[in-house]
Amino acid sequence: MSTIFKLRMIQFYPVFLFLLFLPIFTGCGNQGSAGPEIAAVKGTVSLDGDSIPVGDIIFEPADGAGPAAAGQIREGKFELQCPVGTKKVIISAARKTGKKGKDFGEDIMESYIPAKYNTETELLEKVSPDTENEFHFALKSM
Repeated sequence: MSTIFKLRMIQFYPVFLFLLFLPIFTGCGNQGSAGPEIAAVKGTVSLDGDSIPVGDIIFEPADGAGPAAAGQIREGKFELQCPVGTKKVIISAARKTGKKGKDFGEDIMESYIPAKYNTETELLEKVSPDTENEFHFALKSM
């Protein structure tokens, strides 16, 4: 290779790298589709005065439009990020029955949260962008 060719390759190399990575850099960034506004949500969940040790909580849009947010309940507390708006709150938890499955000897679990708090939820909460969204759910068995 001639010296002139080598010099031209050295000069062109940075330009080549720039052109090679330009599509990648322009594709990485905010494309203007911000999505729904999100807010922090936290709180507690109890059933008949006792904290729910392990469970799940879902905040889904009351009107059925838009994304839902879900989190885990641990020792009666939860924290999650949720789109703002009025939400139906669905709470579920299961516990061991003390019985074992016939085939594999696994613990048989039962859902113990009343349907009015999950499959037929009556819980509604408003998640706001500029306030502290702290909710306390004191559920009753009957």
